[in-house]
Amino acid sequence: MKKVTGCIDVRALGRYDFEFYVDDDVSDKEIKRMVNDHCNYYVSYSVEPGYIKETRTETVYRKKEEWE
Repeated sequence: MKKVTGCIDVRALGRYDFEFYVDDDVSDKEIKRMVNDHCNYYVSYSVEPGYIKETRTETVYRKKEEWE
């Protein structure tokens, strides 16, 4: 048997350690699939179009010194 250990670490949620055992003849590809199945994570995000870049510049004046 082989022991597979790992962790899921999400800054906002913390850390979860896991472990499971597989037979000796299980390939690395199968182990990777099992780890993905064990983690069972879901990531969701959205993209909102329609924004423009707005650059604002500000002119600043200062009094010139007499010796300049």
